[in-house]
Parts: sequence; C-alpha cells; structure tokens
Amino acid sequence: MDDASAPEADPGLADLLTFYRQRLLRSATGESGHIPSLVPHAIVDEARLPAPPEECAVTGNEHVMLLRHVARQFRSTMPDGAGKLRRTEFDICLSVLQAELPAEDADEEQRAIRDVLYGKYAWNLGWGNGADAVGDVLAPKGWAAVLKAAGAPVAWLWRRWYGFRINRGGRMQWVGRLLGEPGRSFLNAAVVLRERSRDRVADGAATVPRDEAVVRQVLLTALLHDLAEASRPALLSPRRPRRSWPFVLLLPSLGGEGSLSRKLLDTFVAVGREVPACPVLVLAAATTDIPSYAVEVPQQGSRGPAQGVGAVLAAAAAGRQIEGAYLVPVSRHADDGAAADWVAVHRKVRSRPNRWRDWARPVVAALVATVVASTVAFVTTRPTTPDSCTHVATGEVVGLTDGTDGCELGQGLYASELKPLEDVLRRQNQEVDRHEPYRTLVFFAPLSVGSQSRRASPTGIQMLRGALLAQQQVNSLRLKSQVPVRLLIANAGEYFTYGSHQGLNHTNPGSVDVAGMIVSRARRDNISAVIGLTQSRPESLQAAIELGDAGIPVLGTGVSGQPMVEGDSPVSYFQISPPDAYVARGMATFARYSPRLRAVTKPSAGRAGPPAIVVFDPDDRYFSADLAHRFEEAYRGMGDTHEVPYTESTRGDQSPEVAAKVCTLVRETDGFVLFASRSGVMHDLFHYLQGDRGCRTHKGRVAVLAESPAPDLILNRHLMAQKYSALTLFYNQFSSPDPSGTFAKSLKKAFDKNPDADAAAGYDAVNILFGAMDDIYDTDPEFTPSAVITYLQKYGVRDYVGESGIINLGHGLKFPPGKEFHVREITPESVIRTDLTCGAVSVRMAPVTHWGPGGRFPCPSDD
Repeated sequence: MDDASAPEADPGLADLLTFYRQRLLRSATGESGHIPSLVPHAIVDEARLPAPPEECAVTGNEHVMLLRHVARQFRSTMPDGAGKLRRTEFDICLSVLQAELPAEDADEEQRAIRDVLYGKYAWNLGWGNGADAVGDVLAPKGWAAVLKAAGAPVAWLWRRWYGFRINRGGRMQWVGRLLGEPGRSFLNAAVVLRERSRDRVADGAATVPRDEAVVRQVLLTALLHDLAEASRPALLSPRRPRRSWPFVLLLPSLGGEGSLSRKLLDTFVAVGREVPACPVLVLAAATTDIPSYAVEVPQQGSRGPAQGVGAVLAAAAAGRQIEGAYLVPVSRHADDGAAADWVAVHRKVRSRPNRWRDWARPVVAALVATVVASTVAFVTTRPTTPDSCTHVATGEVVGLTDGTDGCELGQGLYASELKPLEDVLRRQNQEVDRHEPYRTLVFFAPLSVGSQSRRASPTGIQMLRGALLAQQQVNSLRLKSQVPVRLLIANAGEYFTYGSHQGLNHTNPGSVDVAGMIVSRARRDNISAVIGLTQSRPESLQAAIELGDAGIPVLGTGVSGQPMVEGDSPVSYFQISPPDAYVARGMATFARYSPRLRAVTKPSAGRAGPPAIVVFDPDDRYFSADLAHRFEEAYRGMGDTHEVPYTESTRGDQSPEVAAKVCTLVRETDGFVLFASRSGVMHDLFHYLQGDRGCRTHKGRVAVLAESPAPDLILNRHLMAQKYSALTLFYNQFSSPDPSGTFAKSLKKAFDKNPDADAAAGYDAVNILFGAMDDIYDTDPEFTPSAVITYLQKYGVRDYVGESGIINLGHGLKFPPGKEFHVREITPESVIRTDLTCGAVSVRMAPVTHWGPGGRFPCPSDD
C-alpha cells in the first residue's frame, strides 16, 4: 500500500514475507547437512499446504491438520543446540481428537481416552507388556513367571497413578474451563471436546454442526502453552540462555473471511489475549483484505512505522498490555540496490552460539546439590555413636565394633591390615543367631597409630588373626550344648591412651574411655570376657581394673610386664605369658652361656659373659625399664652392663644420638645389645646401626638380643639380610607353632600369613575361654561374666596344650609358671635357628632344665 493512501490489501506482500523467511535461516548448512534456522518458525501458505492426512477424515476438521502442520514446523526449525521442542499439551489434545474409539457411553470413552494417552505418553512405563516380553525371552530359564508376577502390579499401579494425574492434575484443567464444563476432570472435558469436533444429532432430529472454532481454540491454546514453556526452560537448563527468542508464524497470503489462514489469525488474536506473555510473533501479509480488529501501529519519531513497531515489541517484551493485531504500512516501491545489498549483508537476526558458560549454572548447581546431599547423608549416617565409636585428636578411631555397625577402626598407617579383619569379623558375627543363647568375647588392644606417629607397632593385629580363626573354628564345632561365640574388636588407640580413664592412666587428654564402652555394652552384647591388652602399661592395667570392677575378666596376651600381675593387678586379670622376671633370667642365662652369641662378642676380663649394652626406655616403667632392671639384676654376676636410654615417645630425631652411643660401646667393649625397648622403635635403631660401618665388634658384626622384636622381622625373616646385614638378631619366644600343623595351615589359608607366637596367643585365648564358657553353660545357661572369673579362680586351666605352649592358670596363678621358653636366631642365611629351649614343652615329660650342646647349660629358674 502507498504511504499516503489509506490502508488497503496488497497481493505483492506475499513475496515480502517469503523473503523475510530467508532471514530466519542461516546462510550455510549445519552439521547435519540441512540449512539450520536462526529462529524457530512456521509458514502457512494455503496454496502450498499438504493434502489432508487420513486421520482428518475421522474428525472432518482440516483445522486439526493445519495446526499439526504448524506444530511440526516449529519443532523442525529449532536452532542447532537449542534442544528438542516438547509439545506435551498439544500432543495430548491432538491425540484426544484423532483417537479412533468405538461409540460407547461417557465413562467407557473416558477410560478409552486414558488408555490411549497412557500408551503414548506414560514415560515408557508400560511395564506389564515389558515384563511379558522379557519373560518370554527368559522362559526357558524359568524366569517368565517371576518377571510377570513382579512387573504386573508395578505396571498396574503406574497406570492408575498416570490416569489420576492426567485426569485431575492441574496442567490440563484449562480445557474444561475453556469448554465451560464444571468440575476438574480432564477426561470428561476430552469427551466433550470430541463431541464438539464432529457433526452430531440433537434431540433425535436436528443436526448440530461441529464447532471448528472451539477445536482451533483448544489446539492453539495448547500449542501456545507448549511454546511458552519452551521459551522459558527450567532455571538450571543449559538451554535457558539459548531460548531468548520468540517463535515466528508467517502467513504470506492472508485470505479473506472464512479462509484457513484468516480463521487461524482470528483464533490467535482471541487466544493471545488470554495467554500471558504470548511467545509467538505472527507476521501476516494482507493480500486480500484487512481484518477489522487490526489497528495501525502508533507513529513515533521521524522514522515512521519502524519506531512504532519497536515500541510495540518493547512493550510486549516488558509484559505490558498491547493490541492483538497491528497494521504496518509498507511501501509499494522495491528497495534500491544499495538498500538490498545492505539487507543481504547485515543479518540482524542472529542465533546465539552455544557457550561453555551455558553449562556453568546447571553444573555448579548439581555439584552444590551433590555436596549438600553427601554432607547430609554423611552427617545422618556416619557410624559415630558416642557409646562405642569415636574419632580422637590423633586421627584415630577408637572404640569397639562387631563389624556390622559401620564403625571402621581401620584408619591410617595400618588400615590396610585391619580393615580386611573387620570384614572377616562382620561375616563371622552375622552367622551367629542372636535370637538363640550366645556369648561375646572382646579383643581389646591398640590397633592403630596416631597421625604423627612412626613408633608404635600394633602387634595385636596378628593376635587378632589368631582370635578370628579360633572363633570360626569353635562356632563350626556344632556341639550339642555349645554356646556360640561372637567377637568384638576394641581399639584402645596408640600407647593404649584411650583404653581407660583416670586412675593409673595419666595420658588420656579427654573423657574417651574404651573400657567404659565395653562395660556399657556388656549386658546388651552378652559380653563374658576380654582378651588381648597386648601391652604392659599403666593405661592397660587401669583398663583391666575398670573391667574387673564391672565383673568382667581379662585374659592378657602378649603381656609380660611384672606390674601387670603384681600390686594393683585385679583378681579378675590373668595372662598366658610369663612376666619379666622369668624372661629376664632366661635372657641372662642365654647371654652367659650361648656359644652362638659368644661367636660375635667377647667377655670382659674376669667376666663369664660378654658386656650387655642395655637399650631401654626409662619412662616405660611397666615394661621396658622393668625388664632392663631385672635383666641387670640377673646378669650382675655374669657380665658388665651399660645403660643407653631410648625413649619411645620421642620421635626419630633421638635415634642417631642413641645409635652413636651404642656403636661407641660396641667398639669399646665387644659386647652385645640387649634391646629392652618396645618393637616400634627397633627399625629406627637398626637403621643407624647398619649405616655406621664402624659399628662392629672385632668379629665384624653386631649382636642384638631382644625380648620384643619388630613383628615384620619375624614374619619376614629375609628382611634382616636385606636391610640389616651387619646385625644378628636373637629374640625370645614362649612358643612357636608347628609350621606343618593344623593351626599353621589354617592361618595361612584364612589370612595368607605365617604363624607366630602372637597369632598363637590370640588363638589360645579364645579357645581357653570357649572351654570355660561351655563348662559353665552346661549348668548355668544364664551365666554372667563374674561366673567366668569364679570358674578361672576355682577350677582354672590345667595342662592346656595350646599353640603358644602349655598353659596352667587359676588356683592363685595369674600366669603360667615354667612355661616353654625359647631363644631363636635369624642367621645371615635367613634361617631361624633355635638356640635355647627351656620349660614345659610337653605334658607327658618333665620340664626341660638344661640346654645347649650336651645339655650342659642350666635353664632359668621360675621362682
């Protein structure tokens, strides 16, 4: 139309919209080979519309075909990277109109519509059919009935839920309101919509024509809802920044009244007033006539309609109310060449490319949600119950566990050794029926080291292996009157710091008391006795006192400090190893007479035995200092002694100084090292002794006699030749299991570890208490821990042949007297050689009283 004339139709405007459509396409092909769109759009040209599909015959409504054609174009023109257009509401309404259903009453038709929608859109959860199909495949294997039985109720429940959600959910309630139907039932509104979409007979005579306007309005409203949802994806969607454009509908040839395109525009204007923030921009070319409801675009500024169009679009984007349709006058004269070239080069319509920042918001939100959920899950599920398991300042987890309560004691340096044992504990305890009578033993020992420590060595781990093996074997006996045994593991922490509280324990900085935890769970877990301790310390004796006050007996393993069986020792405490007095006399006897030790040392003038360089911890009163002083007393008339203090709690910076003093004495005296310190510091000292090439006797070696050697040197005897080739290690043991015996083979099979005295001690402790509990259970099925104390005191243990030697306890004996005692040597060829054997080695023979070549050397007395 001319600028100065009144608005009128212009057939040439169709070419303008066709040209504009090219502006909505990229100038190059996309990755898939097609020409991608810059903006999703649809074009409705009545002269080029496809032929009506067969399903239109069902409704007799070409407007259904037209709107489906528009919806398909919107989906196919989505820009690359903008995702797929979901037409949830439109597809539901379209399916309702196109469904081929038999003529039935309203209720049956509602159920039929629900089934159609369920089959198409129920999130692929037709599990009944899926279960049938899988069942048919697995039928030869007998799984068909199982899958059908499991899938059928799930599919039925999902079908019921989907039917309720589609019928009563809020998303489709607008259909009933638009049709003027009362209630909230979408399925009822769907039945009404189907009736109004086809010709029908009313009152048995008059024919009521189909209501095309209602069908158009319902379908177009549903489509606008879907497009509005697509233009504002979820807040965390990576496509949200990509969808800042509107959808564009082009009508190149707007027909007159009654044409498909005109009716579409009429319906759009009517529906657009009801849809807030309408997401579609419609551009129609008035090629025939001008709709009466269209108003001229307001004139603003000197640039004519352009500024007016911009103002209208800005108002719409801001959410302000605007008219449904505007007239935009366009010049009838074609653009000149310069203007046409400018339009071809300057493509104002652009589709923003994908950016990595589009993913930043959802990824960060997902990470935050994961961290929050993980934190909540950790806080709510972590197994830190105050009465049985707690973290302490040293980084250790102390307390007790049965392996099933989530308390993981295995932390830090020795976690790789302890955690597999906790798994074994869990499996074995799960096999005990707690609904039937049972009793529980607690293995109580330091089983970890602090985060700052390199010293302490938890020798209890090997003893725990023996105890676990014993538990498995006794529970597999299936005796008629047997009481099953559960086992708990209690970690006292490094140096037994947290094993007790107050009293003799002056090192516990807080209120954590593992012995108290055991007492608090005694009734709940049917605890009958405690085994282990493994270390002679004031802290471990205080734990025995606390347990004794609660009437719980303790059977110590690996414990040899004399104070543990004297003075403050409670009547409820027993141990299966002799104390330091016996050990010190045995070591002194060996040092005085041993030809093997004499081969690498030399006695001082006028003395029978070589000088002893006694390395000990003066602060360790219950073990190291006690053993050193008792050895010096026993050795006083045999050889000279030289003390070298070596404090356990001091870190490795003291080791070079101690090693230098030892080396000086070795060179000056041609003596041997009496290692009375704990096993945890042995490697530190040996490292510096080996590194000092001048640290040798005149025989070229350094002899070390130890009461508590590092466990790994005994289990892996080749380490001495590999790491400390200049040293010869002699050490005492109370027993050595037969390498070819049943115990050794079982331990090797269960844990892939060679047997030693520590494993044997843990094994014997469980078996001794199992025998005592079984004897008590025969006459008192409801016995308490105090009954075990009474039994050990009254009946005791007589000539028990264990893997750790012959054991006698009770009747005033807190430890086995005259127990089998050995001194062994790891030779330079990595062979373990037994140099001394004394004590009770067999119940059928008298105790061994002499040793050495021809039996000419006396054994230590057990006074």
